[in-house]
Amino acid sequence: MSIELHILGGARTGYSETFDKDVIAVGRHPMSDLKFDPRHDLDVSTRHGEIRFFDGHYTIYDAQSTNGTFVNGQRVASGGTCDLHDNDVIAFGAQGPTVFVRIAGLPPSSGPGSSTEPRRPSFKKAARPAAAPAQGAAQGAAQPLPRLLLPKQSTTERIALAVREQTRLIALIFGVLAIGLGGFAISVYRKSSRDKATSRAQIGELIAANTRLQTDIGEKMQGDTGLTNSLRRRADSLARIALEARGPQVAAATEELRQNHAFQRKLSELNPASIVAANKDAMALIIAQTDASQREASGFVVARSGLLVTNRHVVVDSAGNRTRIFVRLAGTSGTHRAHVVRVSGDSVDLALLQIDGGGPFPAVGGVAAAVDAAPGEAVVTLGFPLGTDLPMEGAVVDPSLTMGTVSRSLKDLLQIDSWAAHGASGSPVFDTHGHVIGVVWGGQRNTGGRIVYAVPADRITQMLQGSNSPPRSGGKGGL
Repeated sequence: MSIELHILGGARTGYSETFDKDVIAVGRHPMSDLKFDPRHDLDVSTRHGEIRFFDGHYTIYDAQSTNGTFVNGQRVASGGTCDLHDNDVIAFGAQGPTVFVRIAGLPPSSGPGSSTEPRRPSFKKAARPAAAPAQGAAQGAAQPLPRLLLPKQSTTERIALAVREQTRLIALIFGVLAIGLGGFAISVYRKSSRDKATSRAQIGELIAANTRLQTDIGEKMQGDTGLTNSLRRRADSLARIALEARGPQVAAATEELRQNHAFQRKLSELNPASIVAANKDAMALIIAQTDASQREASGFVVARSGLLVTNRHVVVDSAGNRTRIFVRLAGTSGTHRAHVVRVSGDSVDLALLQIDGGGPFPAVGGVAAAVDAAPGEAVVTLGFPLGTDLPMEGAVVDPSLTMGTVSRSLKDLLQIDSWAAHGASGSPVFDTHGHVIGVVWGGQRNTGGRIVYAVPADRITQMLQGSNSPPRSGGKGGL
């Protein structure tokens, strides 16, 4: 019988180990079988304990560890042992790494009709003994049976007999009911136990699946740990809530895990690294100056001649005055002058800029004719949220990647669940094909930057073709 151990938390999150041995040493010591990171997993003792196989089942032994060992939230006595079962969750320290247990080769549980099912007692009527033959009768000859004379019963005796018969009948009925209710209670208890085991198994499988997706996304991000760490923190929080949930909270916590799994699966399918590689060099940090102020925003090159798309509010101040415009392209340290080619009407927040001189310049892979992303689909945003307030490698500017999902798609508005801040205005929104489907222009500031608004792709196309954009209602303020 083998045991699979899936690490759900700590520095080795996402790793799985399979063992087929009698003693499995656990700890941060280099000679441990199930090893934890000696520098980061400090809740785990150097020689924390052992997982043992004996007499057909597994147990876990706590070797008087510093922070303790917990099985399904219950602490194992220091220096003591605890039985392990399929789908158990072991925590090494109250806040330490957790491990999900899968045991291969368990015998199937007994089903209906097994020896554990309660049996009803049977009641049989006793046979009446035959009368003895009369004395003096010839051997072998048929003898008439004597007439038995029974004493006449009094009224009191007949009442007492009737009461005894009724009492016996009532006792029999209550006995049958007790057996039936007992069987029903046992079946309810067994069903509840099976449901709990099923829920715990589903939670464990979702946690393991989310961990695998985090690893896959981390590999695709090629070293960008900001997003992967954010995903891991959210997944760890949801896993902890699900494992601690009780009663009706279990279903809600399991659903949260399912939704997070669906979100991570969409991010994994998106392959953000390829989108960044194809479009990163076309990103532009825009600096708009007036005599009294300076603002920073984002933009992107749509033609190798140096034509850029950004927001109208970036290059036109509140009084309607155009500003002096400077552009710094991603991956470079130089600055270019630019001028306004066209701005949209009052209700559509778009502007076209032209870089003065130079070229050719890198351009995005393409702008979609219309938004072809349903709510729930993953998107990527590239830009400069917080502008130059974010750390840079020297004088070279580098855009930030933000991932999210489409939450609403209207005729004149694209709403995404993502993150944005001042400086993100003018950032392109890319779909799974790497095409621009929107331009970020604002959001709801009281939601932590999670509700972000963008101009839909067809409005960008109309702007590029020189058409007048139709009005859009309800501006929310630029970023």
